Parts: sequence; structure tokens; C-alpha cells
Amino acid sequence: MTSHEKTEEHPFADIFDEDETEKNFLLSKPVCFAVFGKPGVGKTTLARQITQAWKCIRVEALPILEEQIAAETESGVMLQSMLISGHSIPDELVTKLMLEKLNSPEVSHFGYIITEIPSLSQDAMTTLQQIQLLKNLKLKPNIIINIKCTDYDLCQRVSGQRQHSSTGYIYTRDQWDPEVIESRRKRKKEAQKEGKGEEEGEEEEEQEEEEAFIAEIKMVAEIIQHLVQRPEDYLENVENTVKLYKDIILRCLEEVMAEHNPQYLIEVDGNKSSEELFMIVMDRLKYLNLKRAAVLTKLQSAEEEINDVLENDELFRTLASYKLIAPRYRWQRSKWGLTGAYVDFLKYSLQVVDYAKVVQPRFDKARETLIENAIAQATEAAIKSVKEKVLTELQAKRQAEADLRELQRQYERKEFEEFPVDENKSLEELLSSVDEVNTETSQRDTSLEDTEKNKKSEDALEVQTSNIDKDDEKETSEASISKKSSQDPSQDLKYSDGEDSIEEVTASHPQVLSILEETIHTEHINFEQPYEKHAEILEEVLTEVMEENKNRFSGAPKYGGWIVDNFPIVRELWTILNEKGLVPDLIICLSDTENNGKCLLNRIYLENKPEIDSKILERLLEELQNKKKEAAAAAREIKEEALRIEEENQRLLEEMNEKAKEADKADNEAEEEIEGEESEVHEGSEVPEVFEENRGTLLPDEPEVSEVPETELESVSEPTEDTTVETEILKGSKEGLETEELSEKVVLPEFPEDSYPDVPEMEPFKERINSFSTTWKQLEQTFDESFIHILKLEIADKTPKELLQKVVEAMEKPFQYAAWELTTEDYDEETEDYHAEAEAVDELEEGEDEENEERIKEKRRHLGDTKHFCPVVLKENFVLQPGNTEEAAKYREKVYYFSSPEAKEKFLEHPEDYVAHEEPLKAPPLRICLVGPHGSGKTVCGRQLAEKLDIFHIQFEEFLQEKLMLKTEKRVDSEFEEDSEEEQVAKQELEELAIQANVKIEEENSNKQPPEVQLTEEEEAIKSNLTENESLPAEILEAILSEWWFKEPIRSTGFILDGFPRYPEEALFLGERGFFPDAAVFIQVDEQDISGRLLPAQIEKWKIKQKKKLERKKLIKEMKAKIRDDMIAKRRAELILEKEKKRKGDIAIREDEEMSDDEPEDNEDDIDNILEEEFPKDEEETSEDEEQEMDVVERLRGELGEKFETDMHNLQTIQDEFEKFLIPIILVNGARKVHIVQYILNTKLKLLVENRESIFEKCYPIPAPLAQKMLTFTYKYISAFGYWDPVKDSFVRKCGREPSGICPTIAKKLASEYGLKHLSVGEALRYILTYHPETELALMLNWHLHKGMTAPNELAIQALELVLMDSPCSTAGVVIDGYPVTKDQINILEARSIIPMIIFELHVPSKEIFKRLLLDKRNERSLPYPLHNSSQITAVKNAQYRKNIGEIRSYYQEQHQNWYVIDGFHSKWWVWNEVIKNIQMVNKYMQIYLERIQEGKAACIDKLCITPQELISRLGEFGQFCPVSLAESYEFFDCSETESLEFAAEFRGQYYKMSSQEKLNKFLDNPELYVPPLAPFSLPSADMMPQKLTLSELKSRFPKCAELQGYCPVTYQDGKQRYEALVPGNIKYALEFRNRIYICESKEKLQKFLRSPLKYWDQRLPHKLPPLKEPICLTSLPLPGYLEQGIATSLIKAMNAAGCLKPKFPFLSIRRSALLYIAFHLKAFNPKGSEYTRKKYKKKMEQFIERCELITYLGAKMTRKYKEPQFRAIDFDHKLQTFLSLRNIDPING
Repeated sequence: MTSHEKTEEHPFADIFDEDETEKNFLLSKPVCFAVFGKPGVGKTTLARQITQAWKCIRVEALPILEEQIAAETESGVMLQSMLISGHSIPDELVTKLMLEKLNSPEVSHFGYIITEIPSLSQDAMTTLQQIQLLKNLKLKPNIIINIKCTDYDLCQRVSGQRQHSSTGYIYTRDQWDPEVIESRRKRKKEAQKEGKGEEEGEEEEEQEEEEAFIAEIKMVAEIIQHLVQRPEDYLENVENTVKLYKDIILRCLEEVMAEHNPQYLIEVDGNKSSEELFMIVMDRLKYLNLKRAAVLTKLQSAEEEINDVLENDELFRTLASYKLIAPRYRWQRSKWGLTGAYVDFLKYSLQVVDYAKVVQPRFDKARETLIENAIAQATEAAIKSVKEKVLTELQAKRQAEADLRELQRQYERKEFEEFPVDENKSLEELLSSVDEVNTETSQRDTSLEDTEKNKKSEDALEVQTSNIDKDDEKETSEASISKKSSQDPSQDLKYSDGEDSIEEVTASHPQVLSILEETIHTEHINFEQPYEKHAEILEEVLTEVMEENKNRFSGAPKYGGWIVDNFPIVRELWTILNEKGLVPDLIICLSDTENNGKCLLNRIYLENKPEIDSKILERLLEELQNKKKEAAAAAREIKEEALRIEEENQRLLEEMNEKAKEADKADNEAEEEIEGEESEVHEGSEVPEVFEENRGTLLPDEPEVSEVPETELESVSEPTEDTTVETEILKGSKEGLETEELSEKVVLPEFPEDSYPDVPEMEPFKERINSFSTTWKQLEQTFDESFIHILKLEIADKTPKELLQKVVEAMEKPFQYAAWELTTEDYDEETEDYHAEAEAVDELEEGEDEENEERIKEKRRHLGDTKHFCPVVLKENFVLQPGNTEEAAKYREKVYYFSSPEAKEKFLEHPEDYVAHEEPLKAPPLRICLVGPHGSGKTVCGRQLAEKLDIFHIQFEEFLQEKLMLKTEKRVDSEFEEDSEEEQVAKQELEELAIQANVKIEEENSNKQPPEVQLTEEEEAIKSNLTENESLPAEILEAILSEWWFKEPIRSTGFILDGFPRYPEEALFLGERGFFPDAAVFIQVDEQDISGRLLPAQIEKWKIKQKKKLERKKLIKEMKAKIRDDMIAKRRAELILEKEKKRKGDIAIREDEEMSDDEPEDNEDDIDNILEEEFPKDEEETSEDEEQEMDVVERLRGELGEKFETDMHNLQTIQDEFEKFLIPIILVNGARKVHIVQYILNTKLKLLVENRESIFEKCYPIPAPLAQKMLTFTYKYISAFGYWDPVKDSFVRKCGREPSGICPTIAKKLASEYGLKHLSVGEALRYILTYHPETELALMLNWHLHKGMTAPNELAIQALELVLMDSPCSTAGVVIDGYPVTKDQINILEARSIIPMIIFELHVPSKEIFKRLLLDKRNERSLPYPLHNSSQITAVKNAQYRKNIGEIRSYYQEQHQNWYVIDGFHSKWWVWNEVIKNIQMVNKYMQIYLERIQEGKAACIDKLCITPQELISRLGEFGQFCPVSLAESYEFFDCSETESLEFAAEFRGQYYKMSSQEKLNKFLDNPELYVPPLAPFSLPSADMMPQKLTLSELKSRFPKCAELQGYCPVTYQDGKQRYEALVPGNIKYALEFRNRIYICESKEKLQKFLRSPLKYWDQRLPHKLPPLKEPICLTSLPLPGYLEQGIATSLIKAMNAAGCLKPKFPFLSIRRSALLYIAFHLKAFNPKGSEYTRKKYKKKMEQFIERCELITYLGAKMTRKYKEPQFRAIDFDHKLQTFLSLRNIDPING
């Protein structure tokens, strides 16, 4: 039960989505009822009452016939005529009408209740056929109600019925019989007298009852004379009817009820009144958690009218208030709004219909067909016209010929000679006249009016869709004409009359073709209303599309599911579509109005890039060619001017040369030539300069020359190049200016990638776009008038995916729930609801505070999926931020609060993105701010709480310290800074003194100050915050807090923020930046508590500091003393040296004077005096300036007090800020002990921690009548718990009957706790005698009781069965106390199918029973006769119980496995817990079984009271073999040896047994894999299965021998068929397989063979076999062999124990001690010794071991030195005396 228990984690979880719940409810099968019972038992009355309450359809013959007749249907008219004529209605017709009713839509929605199938009439259908008809119904009955009543009671009741002759009303005996009424009145009076004594007003009540009785008697007297008895109510007729029912119907109905789910089979006692029966059935339906069908409620009556001017919101608000369920529970808006219901196509893929590719070709084809038909008609008319003309011409010709012949005849009569020429002339004239007639006729017939103008151009529709030219249409028409003419040869006609004949007139006749051509030119062949045709074709296409969509899958939508692309924007077409109702739900218009349509023009350019670029190149080449032509003309003019100048220069040179020749004529000719050449050269160099200057002056004056390309400018100076270029230009002009030659000169204009070239070639596209925009604006008015939704999408900077998303949103928006901001109307409705609720419960008091009223209103609001938290912040930041009540909106009738107007706008735009859908919203992890004064215990509590909740614990100041310590490597604090400064000064002083004293100080004092660290601005700000309490900048706080709120892993884990916020600014920062904690915990303490916690530590710190300071002072003093001593010594040496020098200088002066003896001493004194004057002694520093401990304590206490006051002021301000931001505040008294504070903190945070996933859920209490009203009107749906209490233990649900044999105390408590019925057999008998005294059962019981006999078991159990049908027993369950007590009672209970689910046996000794009985009787008074709880009666009951309990216990354990033994010797609380534990366990199995079976899964059948007979009858294909083992490893695992159903399961109505829990879990997960048809193997037949053989069966197989000569086949195969694996088998473990006998070594080997016989059955023995083992007598062996075979094992164990223990008995040798121990061990564990002997020597061995251990003990405890008794071990003296006393004691017997 482990695997499938995991899948049923939430067995009672409802569907979270309300829409899905509603959909499932509406699509669910309605509840259908079938009522069975004997005729006259009250089926119709009960059905009528259920119909009124359950709103289902009552399908009975009489109501159906009346309905048909009243509706005047065809069947109704026929029925009425049959009834009027006196004929009976045939059963076939009644059955047909009932089946039609059962298959009607109203029955499919509301369900039905049927009482007349099967019926007693067998004319049309037999009983089996009627039952089969009931089973084959489309809606099979869910509930079967069986009304049980004995034949005697039913006959007496029916025969006592009377019918009123006038009204037809049926009266029962207790309504019309005065004797019954009188007896009922007497019983009522007796009951009242027994129930109450004399009271005031009793006489008045009796008088009222007497008056009521007299009135009833008078009414009976009035009606009794009008009452008659119907023939069918005669006793003999009733008995015959009941007998007929039992003969032909009862047996079939019992089979139907046996096959039906017992959970939905309701059996009731027919002796109860109809009202009681109805209440029992309704209670049972209620607890079965069945739902009524949805009731249609019309909100507006026929008299009421709604103003058409109302807008949607006003209309919804008005309708929502009609027929209110209750205040605050208005009708909710549907997601469909004002839209129709056929909108499910949005959920499926749509089919695109391209208008240009689908509709337009069909229209063109239809028009072609029309043209062909018109041409065919015109051809027929033309042929007919030509035929008529030809006939007319022929007739005229014939007439002319006849006239000619007549003239000829006339002329022949006259003289021929006179008129020869004239005759010929007249003949010619006649012939010419005939030709003229023909010509005129043909001209008249073929000439048509040419005054009409050319036909108009195609309309806008044909221009936009077909784009067919008129010429092409003509060609098509002409082609069709020729085609028709070629295909219609039947039109040819031939006339022959003698010699004259005319040609055939066909469609190819020239005159016919001429007429057709003129007809086509003059007439425009088209539909009279082409837009109508377009609409018809579109309707056909859409119908085909919808039909395809509908056939895609079952349940596909009937309408919609299409998109029409490239639809023409023609006003006339849209008008026709609107008239036909072919309007779309949405019109999508893609446009580009940004940046003058740059995006659209860019797309158009890219799509038509080759075409546009070619046109641009053509234009640029043409412009370049024109420019080149102009440049060439300018170049020619310049060239001509240059040539003229050159000629002028040449002429001037020639003149100069002539003059030079004349001047130098006298010189030599050679010199003249040389000079001439030089002058020529000189002049020649000047001429080009002049030319260049002239050319330079000419070029700038020509404006066109500057525009000439550079190559052409160079050509002017180089004549040869110019000629070449000119030639190329001419060639290019001749060849069309090829692109290859001009590619260097023509370049396309440059433009950005996302733009387009603004060139003239783009103008046509711009005109088309402008034309579309103009047409669209005109057409848009038509759409607005038709109320068609238009979606305009800007395509600029949008991808197709983004545009599609916009379209999908627009399509889905009308079918989504809309959110709206709370308005004045909403607040007014809320106020009305509040007052209505207050008046209903009398809560509203006069002068009530408005603030209190507003608070109550907010409290009663139905909040949304995020409760009072902002859904937008939760979605975007995963933070629980309380919303502002002023920023509120409503979505699906629930109120949401928001943190800001921006968040509210986001929600209103897309509310579905911020609410829960399939499951509740996930709550963020726990985030707590823990604040309090310094020393309040925040860190200790926060750390403990974080460890318990497995979240992060963050100390804010420690976090800041860590950020700085990465660089500074030390803590940063104001105290630390002061201490470090003092230490630095002291260290500097020590170092200076050490240098002066030339002393090396210790390392501790010589550590130099580390170099200063360069801190960043952020670190400097943190340092200032820690040392000087300056506030942190917002940027730093933002960075720090973002890591904890928005970054992993802390974001998804949660934290406790210790010591933050510290200042009001930081609290304000939290609220403004959205860093909201779930709660803020304030630890409250007093100043004394802070002092008591922090002061001792600070004093100790001051003492340590003071000690270091004194040590430092002492060291400085020693340093200074050493320096002074050194200086004195140095000065002394100097003074002595000076004295010496002075003394030596004064020797000469003082030679004669003798030195006295005191001189040296005087000198020494002088030196000492000098030194004392120069180095005076330092005055000892007094300790007056030193701070005393008392002063320090006062100072520190004052500092702590100031800091405490500052902290409290900040905390109060922080608390105020948190209250403004609606952050929950938790106050904890921190003055108590730490564990108490932690407990209080855990308790107050429990609501935030436990069930955190439901933090957004909120329950709203409603009265029970209101809940019932909501369920009746299907305003709300009942949960999966139904009417069961979800808070109570879940075993109460569907517990059914649970008779339990437990003591009265536990039984009564169980009944009272869980609403069960406490019942005993005596109570059942008293119930029948009291409430049903006139029934057959009551009469029989009274007969036995009046005779002084005990009520028989049959009658007692019959009474018990009737009581079990009562409402409490059949719904909640029942506890039967003390029953059954005999095997006979068990048999009767089994026969009536009364099977207890659980039976508890409280095992209590008889002594304890009498002891408890004695204690209970102390408070009772003694009576002369024994009571039921007297010792005598109790002894008799106990003896009887002990006699029968074993047999009862074994029966239920074997048959139902529902017997549980509980030790009743314990306390009643222990017993109660054990009972509840077992009940919960059994009920859990039941619940899982029911739910898995309902879902079609496999389910375990353990704890379901299934008998072995039922198990065998429903075993599956594999019998009792494990299907999982068979499928996975082909093992035949026989589970028949296990009687328990722990590993058994049910699947598809069959039972399967598994070998282990693992196999069961596999089967429950995938049962289809292990049963046919997917099972890989099937179970072999019985003769192919191995069978175990008993010894008798084995002997009966003689003389058949065992295979393998009796060796075990399993051992041999598992031993890899080695020689050592040949082990003889044991005949106890024999089996037979395939007609062979095998003998296994052990039971395990036997099971292996049975599971895998194919693996072991076919083996062969080797040639060499072990020798046969013959029995040898043990006494025949020699002594070593005898000892080895007899006592070797025991001796080895004894020696091993002796070696481990190493015994040494006091005053005995080691050898003797070991031998004695071995002897004791052999005696104590002798398997062949008696139990007494073994116990005796075990005790002796334990005593021996204990005495041996004395040596070890005394050796460890005894010392060499004497110890006083008080210092010795407690048992030392005793053990020493014992040791000494063993000196002369025998270790065996002593």
C-alpha cells in the first residue's frame, strides 16, 4: 500500500479552477434513480417527493400519457381517441413513450426517477427483457432504492386503504378508522404521562388535544360515508399481486441489486411513513455526495423590462441583483459576457480561407459559366435570326426568279425581235434588284446601334480580385464562341428544294459570328448582382470549412473556426454579408501610420526590389545620357575654339618667321637656320601657355562643363582620348546604353536598411496605400454600424509572432473575465449587503462608529487569490507586500488590493496573469525582521529559529563588519577605535622608552600598527555607519537588500534578518523600495534586563583593560627607572672624571698640604648631592585619577541606559512606520528565560510557518440554510468532502456499517465523537416494539415476550436489520455493542449479509472484570433482586463469552480478517487510541480502494472483509499465481499458501494475488502489463504445472521411481552440476512434474522447483555418484569417534566460551577452574537434558562466573595503602568477605 498511497496524496482535493469545476459539473452524468419494491409499497409517493426535491424527471406511464394528451401531439391525439373509445392503451406504446422520455434532452440534463420498470405486465416484454432494457439505457440508474416490507404488513396496509368517491383521494387506515385513531390517542397520552410529570398548563394542553380529537372524529364521520374500497385493495387481490411479484420479478431484481454498487444501493423499511422514507433517502443521498443537476433561474420575469439604453456594465449590475441568493452573494458575470455560447472554436486551430485563391476563382468560374451560357443563348438566337434571314432571302430570290420566269414567258409571247436588248437589260436589272434586296436585308440584320459608348470598366471588386483585362475577356469570349460553335453541329440546317439549296447555318457561320461579336462588344455579360454571387460563394466555402472542422474530432464546435484572408474592402459586399449574417467576430486591419508608412514601403520595396531598381537605373541612365550629350556639345564648342586659337597662333608664328628671315638675310645660312630653330622653339613654348590660359578662362564661364564627369574633362586636353570616349558614347547610344559599360557612372541612391528610396518609382505604391486608407475609412463606418469588433495593428517594428499574440489577445479578450476598479456603485452595494447582514443577525446598533463599520466591511470582503497582498508585486518580485485598501479592484467577484496605482493598472490590463489557475499561488519563503534593543536576545532567538525552520540567519551589523574585515582584518567599532588609539599612544611611549633604555620589548608590545588600508566610498560609508552611527546611503542599502530579497539562494529559502532596521530611515526605505518582510518581531525588554545582561560583561572587559593598563604602567615605570639609573651612572662617571682632573691639576698647588682621610667621603657626598639635584626622583603617581570600579559601574549603567532609550525611541518610530505599511507586528516579551522566549516566538510564528502554501486562502462562514440554498440553485458546488466534516478524522467518510464488538464505554465514545449510531440488540428490539407495534415482527416479538421466552435470534437479527436501515446507521455508520456472541447468531448475520467491517475484542482478565464491576457498584444502592450488571449475571455472561469467543474469533479471522484484539487491561485512553488507529487504518484502505476502482485503476483488497469463497470465485486468469513474477521472470509463484490478502489486488472486476509488496506496487502502477492481452505469458494448464506430493501420495505412486535417483535437482543445478552438489533429497519435499517424481533437499529447494520447473526438471546424473550412506550405530564407534559424533559440537562451544571468559575461581588453579566451567557449560546446554536440569546448571554456571569475577574486581579496587571504610567502594567490603569465605567452599555444591 505504499506506492499508490503516494499518488493519493490529496484524495479529497477539489478542482481548483472554478470554470473547470463548472464545466465538469455541467458535462457530468445526471443522477438517475430506480425505485424497486412490492406493489403498493409506496414507490410512486416516494418518487414524487424525490422529484420535487431533486428536480429530476419522473418517468411513469400516467404522467407521460397526461403530458402527451395535454400537448396535443400526434401520440396524444391518438391516446385520447383510444381512451374516449374505451380501449386500453397497449404496453408497446407506453414503453415507446417512456423510452422517448428517457432519451429526451431534459432527462439528459436533470436525470430521471423510474418506478414501473420492470412491471407485472408480461404482454409486451418479459421481466428479463425489461431489466435488460433498463441496463441498456444511455443513462443507467445511479441509485437503486429498494423498499422492503413483509408480505403481512404490506397486505394489511394496502387492504386498509379507502378511496374517496368524489375526489379520488386515498385514505389509509389510520386516517379513516376511528378505532385506530382512538388507540393512537391513548398511546400518545400514555407516552406523555411517562415522559413528564404534572406541570402548569397541562390541563389547557389536554383540553386543546381533546378539541383536536373531536374535530378529527367529526371529519372522519363526514368522509367515511364517501369512502369506498377499490377491487385491487381487497386482501385476496393484494396477496395474489404480491405472490405474482415474488414469482416473476423478485428474483431478477435481487440479481440486479447484487450486481449494483452497494454504496449506491439504498434499502429502506417500507413500514415507515412516506415522510420518514423520504428523509432517509435524502440523508443518504446527501452523504453520498451526489449533486443535483444545474437549475435554470430566470433573473427577469415577464412583467419586468430592461432599458435598452443600459450599457453592458450597468446591465450586468442590474441583472446581478435580481433574485439575490443572499446579501453579498450576487449572480456572477459569465466569461462569455454578452457573447453567444458558440465560441469554443477559439480553443482550436482555425482554418485560413484565402479570398483571392479560394473565393475569387470560384466566382471567375461561375462568371465563365454564365458567359458560356449567355453566348450559347446568343448563338442560338443568332442562328435562328440568320436562318430566318436566309429563308427570307431564299423566298425573295425564289419570288424574283418566279417573276423573272413570268416576265420571260410574257416576253416570249411578244415579239422577240423588237426587244432583244431591253429584254436582256431587264433581266440584268431584275438580278441586280435581287442582290440589292439581299444586301439591304443583310445590312439591316447585321447592323447594330453603334451610338452607345464603350462599356464601363470593371467595378472595384473585379479590379481588386480578378485583374482581368477587357481584351483578355474578349479573347476568352471569342474562344468560347468558337468552342461552342465547334461543339454544336446539331444546329446546322439544310434545305433542298429541287435544284436550289442553301448553305448550312451553324455557329461558325460568318453572319452568326458577326452578330455574336457585335453582341459581346455592345453588351457587358456579368451577373445582375455580382456581390450577391460573391456572398453566396463565400457562404458555401465557409460551410465546407465548418463541416471539416466539425469532423476533425468528437466534440468539435459546430460553428466558426475560419479566417478569411485578403478580403476586399467593398462597401456593397459588406452590406450583403451583413444582411446574410456572414459577419466575422473580428476584423483585423494591418496598417502602418508611423513615420509616413516607412515600414510598409520598405517591405514593398524589398518585395519588388528588382523591378524598382531596374526602373531607377533606366531613369538614371537616361539622365546620364542626356548630361553626356550636353557635355559632348560643350566639348565640341571648346575644341572648335581651341582650333581657331591654334590656327591664329600658327599664323602669327609664320609672320614672325618671315620677318626673322628677312632680318638675318646677311648672316650665314647655317647660323640663320640654327637661330631660326631656337626662335621657333622659344615661340612654340609660349604658344601652349597662351592656349592653356585661354582654355582656363573659357572653362569656368560654362556652367554645364562643371557637371561633366572627370573622365570627360580629361578628354578635352587629350584629343585622342576624347575621340575614344565620344566613340564609346555613340556606340553605347546605339546599343541601348548597356549597364556593364555605364556601371561606373550610374549608382543606385543610398538609404538606410529599414527605409526605402524616396524616388518617383515608389509613387504608384504610395497612391495604392492612400487609396486603401481612404476606402477603409469609408468602410469603417459600416463596421461600426454592424457592431463588428475591429482590431487595428501597427506593423512597424513588430514581428509576426508579436502581431499574432496581439490578435490572440484581442480574440480571447471578449471571452475572458474582466477586472474593474471599485466604483461608487460597488461600495454602495457593499454597504447594502452589510446592513442587510446586520439586520439579519441583529448586529447593527444605533450610532455605530463609522470606522468600525468600515473595518467590518473590509473584513467581510471576499478577497482574491492573493488575500490582502498585492498580486502584481507577488508575481513580479515574489514579495508579500500588503495592498492599499484604497487601491482596489474586482475580478470574478473577488476584491484585490494593490500597492500602487501602477500595479492596479497592470492588473486591470491583464488580470489573468496575476491570479491562480490550476493550483493556488506559491507563497514566497518566510522573511522575518527581528529587532529589539541591544542585549534583548535577538541573535540567540534568531539563530535557534533559523535552525528550526531551515532558513538563513542574517545579522545585519555582523554582515557589515565582514564586508570591512576583508580589508581591515579587524572589527570596526567606536569602542574598538578608542581602545586602539589608547593602545597606540601607549605603544609609542613604550617604544620611545625602549630606545632610550636600549631595551628590546616583548613582541606583544612591539607589534607595529598595520599600514592604513584604502577603503572605497561604499566601505567608508559602512565604516562611518558602524563607528559614528551615520545612515547608510540608499544605493548601498539597495544593493545589500536586493541580494536577500531577489537573488538565489536566499530568495527561495527565506531568512531571519537580525537587527534591521535600526533607524526609522531604514524602515521607511524598506517600505518605499518594496522590501517587505512577512512580519516584524519586536523583542520587548526593560532597562534593568539590559543592564543585568550586558553590564557584567562590560565590567569584566573593563577589568581586563584596566589590568593591561596597570601592566603597561608598571613596564613604563621600570623603563624609566632603568633609564634614570643609566643616566646617573653615566653622570657619576663624568663627575668622577672631572674630579680626577681637577684633583690632578691641584696637586701642584697642594703639594705641601696633606690630604685628610675624609676627603674621599666628602667627594662622594658631593657627587651624590649633585646627582640628586640633577636627577630628582620621580614622584609616584597617585591612583586618585584612576577610575574606581563603583564609578565604572555607574558610568556603564548610564551609558547602557542612554543607548536603551535611544533604541526604544527608534524602535517605536520603526513600529509606527511598519504599521503604516501594514506589515504585521509581533511583540514578544524578551525579559523571560531564553527557552520560554523561543517557545513564545515559535508559537506566534506558527501561523506563518505551518500550512504556508495556504497563506492566501481565507474561509468565509455562512449559515447552513444559505449553503443549502446555494447548492439548490447551483450557485456554488459542494466540495469533495460532501457533507462530511473535513476537520474530523477522515475515516468517518463512507464508513458504512461498522458493527464493532467493543465495550460500552468505547462504543459510546466512538458514537458520540463521530456521529455513529450506538446500537445493541436490546435497543433494536425496543425500537421495533415502540415505533412499529402493529407490524408482524412486533407481534411475534410480543408473543414470545408475553410467554416469558427469549426473543429468537432470527427475530432479533431481523429487528437489527430494520434498525440498520435507519438514517444514522445507513449514512454515518453504526457501532453494535456486544453482538454476536454465538455461532448461530453469526450464521444468521451472514445469511442476511450483515458483515461488520471491524470487530474489536477487548481482552480483559476475569479478575479485572469483577474488580471494575465492584468499583462501579459502590455508588449503587443494593436491591433484593440481581440487576443485569450484578456479579451473578456477569459471571454467567463471562462464562458464556469465554466458551464461545474462540469459535467466533476464528470464524471472523478466517472468513473476513476483520478481528482485532486489544489489550483492555490498559487505560481507557490507550484503548481509545488503539481503536481509532485501527479504524483509521481500515478506512484508509477502503477509501483508496473505492477511489482507485472508480478511476478504473487496480486497487488493493486488503481489509475489505473478502471471504475465501468470494476470492476464489473472482480470481483472474492466473488463479493464485503471481502475475508479476510470471510476466517478469516466468516464475510460478504460488500464493495460495498465504491466506492474507495483504498483497492481493482487484482489477477489472477480478482478483489477483502477488508474492510481495514490491510485486504489488508494480501491479498497482501498471496492471495492464500483467494481465491479458498485454501479459507476455499465460498460465500453463494444470497437467503442465508441478504438484507437491504428500507422503501418502508419494507411496501411491509406487513402483514409479524418483528422477535423478532421489538426488535434489535444485541443489545439483544451482551447484553448477558439480560432484559436490549431489545431495540426496528428503521424501517430505517430493513433487511431480510432467509425470515424473522429484525429491528436493529442503522446503526452500522445493519452492524453487515449483516456481521454475523448466530450469530443474531435465537433468542427467554423472557416471560417478557418491557412495550410498548406510546407517551406522553410534555405540559401535571407537571412543574418539563416539566422542566426535556425540559431544564434539557441545564441547567445542564450551571450550570456546571458556577461552573467551578465562575463568579463575578463588583459591583454585586455572586448570581446575577451566574444567569446572566446561562441565557447567556442558550440563547447562545439554540438548538431551531436561528443562529443569538445564535451568539448574545455568544458575550454577552464572554463580560460578560471578565468583570468578571477584578476583578481577578486587584486583582493580584494592590498593597498597590502607583506605578508610568511608573512602572505599560501596560493595568492596561485601565482595572481599565473599572472596575470603570461598577458601574452603566446594565450587560445585557450595
